[in-house]
Amino acid sequence: MALRQLDRIMEVLESRQQLPELLPAGVWNSALDEEIAALDSLPGAASKAMIALKAGLHLCNDSLDKSHSYSQEIEDDATGCYWHGLMHRMEGDYSNAKYWFYNAGAHPALGTIGRNAAQWLSRMEISAKAEGRMADMLQEMGRQQAWNPALLTDAVALQESGRAGEDTREILQHLQQLELAGLLAYSRDAAASGNR
Repeated sequence: MALRQLDRIMEVLESRQQLPELLPAGVWNSALDEEIAALDSLPGAASKAMIALKAGLHLCNDSLDKSHSYSQEIEDDATGCYWHGLMHRMEGDYSNAKYWFYNAGAHPALGTIGRNAAQWLSRMEISAKAEGRMADMLQEMGRQQAWNPALLTDAVALQESGRAGEDTREILQHLQQLELAGLLAYSRDAAASGNR
Protein backbone atom coordinates (compact mmCIF):
# COMPACT_ATOMS: atom_id res chain seq x y z
CA MET A 1 0.00 0.00 0.00
CA ALA A 2 1.30 3.44 -0.83
CA LEU A 3 1.17 4.79 2.69
CA ARG A 4 1.98 8.33 1.65
CA GLN A 5 -1.04 8.44 -0.67
CA LEU A 6 -3.32 6.97 2.00
CA ASP A 7 -1.90 9.25 4.71
CA ARG A 8 -2.70 12.27 2.55
CA ILE A 9 -6.30 11.13 2.06
CA MET A 10 -6.67 10.54 5.81
CA GLU A 11 -5.19 13.98 6.60
CA VAL A 12 -7.66 15.69 4.30
CA LEU A 13 -10.59 13.82 5.85
CA GLU A 14 -9.37 14.62 9.37
CA SER A 15 -9.00 18.32 8.47
CA ARG A 16 -12.71 18.61 7.77
CA GLN A 17 -13.90 21.47 9.93
CA GLN A 18 -17.62 20.74 10.20
CA LEU A 19 -19.21 17.52 11.29
CA PRO A 20 -20.66 15.58 8.36
CA GLU A 21 -24.41 15.80 7.95
CA LEU A 22 -26.48 12.83 9.08
CA LEU A 23 -27.90 12.66 5.55
CA PRO A 24 -25.30 14.25 3.27
CA ALA A 25 -26.63 15.92 0.14
CA GLY A 26 -23.49 15.48 -1.93
CA VAL A 27 -19.81 14.63 -2.03
CA TRP A 28 -17.75 16.73 0.38
CA ASN A 29 -14.54 16.94 -1.70
CA SER A 30 -14.66 15.73 -5.32
CA ALA A 31 -10.89 15.93 -5.77
CA LEU A 32 -10.48 13.64 -2.78
CA ASP A 33 -12.91 11.19 -4.37
CA GLU A 34 -10.51 10.95 -7.32
CA GLU A 35 -7.55 10.33 -4.98
CA ILE A 36 -9.46 7.54 -3.24
CA ALA A 37 -10.37 6.00 -6.61
CA ALA A 38 -6.65 6.04 -7.53
CA LEU A 39 -6.04 3.54 -4.72
CA ASP A 40 -7.52 0.96 -7.12
CA SER A 41 -4.19 0.86 -8.94
CA LEU A 42 -2.21 -0.20 -5.85
CA PRO A 43 -1.03 -3.78 -5.34
CA GLY A 44 -3.55 -5.67 -3.21
CA ALA A 45 -6.35 -3.24 -4.11
CA ALA A 46 -8.70 -6.17 -4.78
CA SER A 47 -8.37 -7.65 -1.28
CA LYS A 48 -11.47 -7.50 0.91
CA ALA A 49 -9.61 -5.35 3.42
CA MET A 50 -8.65 -2.76 0.79
CA ILE A 51 -12.14 -2.75 -0.71
CA ALA A 52 -13.59 -2.14 2.76
CA LEU A 53 -11.09 0.67 3.33
CA LYS A 54 -12.05 2.32 0.03
CA ALA A 55 -15.75 1.98 0.93
CA GLY A 56 -15.00 3.73 4.20
CA LEU A 57 -12.87 6.48 2.72
CA HIS A 58 -15.58 7.30 0.18
CA LEU A 59 -18.26 7.28 2.87
CA CYS A 60 -16.22 9.62 5.09
CA ASN A 61 -16.10 11.91 2.04
CA ASP A 62 -19.93 11.75 1.76
CA SER A 63 -19.59 9.88 -1.53
CA LEU A 64 -22.43 7.47 -0.88
CA ASP A 65 -22.75 5.94 -4.34
CA LYS A 66 -19.05 5.09 -4.63
CA SER A 67 -18.97 3.71 -1.09
CA HIS A 68 -22.00 1.60 -1.90
CA SER A 69 -20.33 0.14 -4.99
CA TYR A 70 -17.35 -1.01 -2.94
CA SER A 71 -19.35 -2.41 -0.03
CA GLN A 72 -21.52 -4.39 -2.46
CA GLU A 73 -18.37 -6.15 -3.66
CA ILE A 74 -17.77 -7.62 -0.20
CA GLU A 75 -21.21 -8.40 1.16
CA ASP A 76 -19.85 -11.66 2.60
CA ASP A 77 -17.48 -9.70 4.85
CA ALA A 78 -18.42 -8.23 8.26
CA THR A 79 -16.63 -4.94 7.60
CA GLY A 80 -18.20 -4.66 4.15
CA CYS A 81 -21.62 -5.23 5.73
CA TYR A 82 -20.95 -2.56 8.36
CA TRP A 83 -19.90 0.02 5.75
CA HIS A 84 -22.94 -0.99 3.69
CA GLY A 85 -25.21 -0.34 6.68
CA LEU A 86 -23.63 3.04 7.40
CA MET A 87 -24.09 4.09 3.79
CA HIS A 88 -27.80 3.18 3.89
CA ARG A 89 -28.26 5.07 7.17
CA MET A 90 -26.62 8.13 5.63
CA GLU A 91 -29.01 7.97 2.66
CA GLY A 92 -32.00 7.65 5.00
CA ASP A 93 -32.83 3.99 4.27
CA TYR A 94 -32.99 2.97 7.93
CA SER A 95 -34.46 -0.53 7.65
CA ASN A 96 -31.88 -1.49 5.01
CA ALA A 97 -29.13 -0.05 7.24
CA LYS A 98 -30.27 -2.23 10.15
CA TYR A 99 -30.35 -5.29 7.88
CA TRP A 100 -26.67 -4.77 7.02
CA PHE A 101 -25.71 -4.09 10.64
CA TYR A 102 -27.35 -7.39 11.55
CA ASN A 103 -25.29 -9.12 8.82
CA ALA A 104 -22.10 -7.50 10.16
CA GLY A 105 -22.70 -9.26 13.48
CA ALA A 106 -20.47 -8.63 16.48
CA HIS A 107 -17.88 -6.68 14.53
CA PRO A 108 -14.50 -6.27 16.28
CA ALA A 109 -14.71 -2.44 16.02
CA LEU A 110 -17.91 -2.25 18.09
CA GLY A 111 -16.09 -2.38 21.44
CA THR A 112 -13.80 0.54 20.66
CA ILE A 113 -16.59 2.60 19.09
CA GLY A 114 -18.84 1.91 22.07
CA ARG A 115 -16.19 2.97 24.59
CA ASN A 116 -15.39 6.15 22.64
CA ALA A 117 -19.07 7.05 22.33
CA ALA A 118 -19.79 6.34 26.02
CA GLN A 119 -16.81 8.43 27.08
CA TRP A 120 -17.90 11.32 24.85
CA LEU A 121 -21.53 11.08 25.99
CA SER A 122 -20.46 11.08 29.66
CA ARG A 123 -19.36 14.71 29.17
CA MET A 124 -22.74 15.73 27.73
CA GLU A 125 -25.71 17.17 29.56
CA ILE A 126 -28.18 14.93 27.74
CA SER A 127 -31.17 16.00 29.83
CA ALA A 128 -30.52 19.64 28.86
CA LYS A 129 -30.48 18.85 25.13
CA ALA A 130 -32.85 15.90 24.65
CA GLU A 131 -36.11 14.65 26.02
CA GLY A 132 -38.40 11.68 25.71
CA ARG A 133 -37.39 8.81 23.45
CA MET A 134 -34.30 10.64 22.15
CA ALA A 135 -32.97 11.16 25.70
CA ASP A 136 -33.60 7.48 26.44
CA MET A 137 -31.68 6.38 23.34
CA LEU A 138 -28.75 8.68 24.07
CA GLN A 139 -28.57 7.47 27.66
CA GLU A 140 -28.64 3.87 26.47
CA MET A 141 -25.78 4.61 24.03
CA GLY A 142 -23.84 6.03 26.96
CA ARG A 143 -24.22 2.78 28.91
CA GLN A 144 -23.32 0.34 26.13
CA GLN A 145 -20.31 -1.92 26.47
CA ALA A 146 -20.27 -2.46 22.70
CA TRP A 147 -21.66 -0.06 20.13
CA ASN A 148 -25.09 -0.76 18.69
CA PRO A 149 -25.26 0.89 15.24
CA ALA A 150 -28.98 0.08 14.96
CA LEU A 151 -29.68 2.24 18.03
CA LEU A 152 -27.99 5.26 16.43
CA THR A 153 -29.97 4.49 13.28
CA ASP A 154 -33.21 4.71 15.29
CA ALA A 155 -32.05 8.00 16.81
CA VAL A 156 -31.19 9.44 13.38
CA ALA A 157 -34.58 8.33 12.05
CA LEU A 158 -36.29 10.07 14.99
CA GLN A 159 -34.22 13.22 14.42
CA GLU A 160 -34.97 13.31 10.70
CA SER A 161 -38.68 12.70 11.30
CA GLY A 162 -38.90 16.08 12.99
CA ARG A 163 -40.02 14.54 16.30
CA ALA A 164 -36.80 15.50 18.12
CA GLY A 165 -35.40 18.92 18.92
CA GLU A 166 -32.64 20.42 16.81
CA ASP A 167 -30.39 20.48 19.89
CA THR A 168 -29.76 16.77 19.41
CA ARG A 169 -28.69 16.93 15.77
CA GLU A 170 -25.10 17.88 16.58
CA ILE A 171 -24.88 15.13 19.21
CA LEU A 172 -25.97 12.56 16.62
CA GLN A 173 -23.56 13.98 14.05
CA HIS A 174 -20.73 13.67 16.53
CA LEU A 175 -21.69 10.08 17.41
CA GLN A 176 -21.86 9.17 13.73
CA GLN A 177 -18.43 10.76 13.23
CA LEU A 178 -17.00 8.69 16.11
CA GLU A 179 -18.49 5.58 14.52
CA LEU A 180 -17.09 6.39 11.07
CA ALA A 181 -13.65 7.16 12.53
CA GLY A 182 -13.62 3.94 14.56
CA LEU A 183 -14.57 1.74 11.63
CA LEU A 184 -12.16 3.60 9.35
CA ALA A 185 -9.28 3.01 11.80
CA TYR A 186 -10.20 -0.68 11.96
CA SER A 187 -10.37 -0.88 8.15
CA ARG A 188 -7.03 0.86 7.73
CA ASP A 189 -5.33 -1.48 10.23
CA ALA A 190 -6.85 -4.53 8.50
CA ALA A 191 -5.71 -3.32 5.07
CA ALA A 192 -2.21 -2.55 6.37
CA SER A 193 -1.81 -5.95 7.99
CA GLY A 194 -3.33 -7.79 5.03
CA ASN A 195 -5.41 -9.90 7.44
CA ARG A 196 -8.96 -10.91 6.64
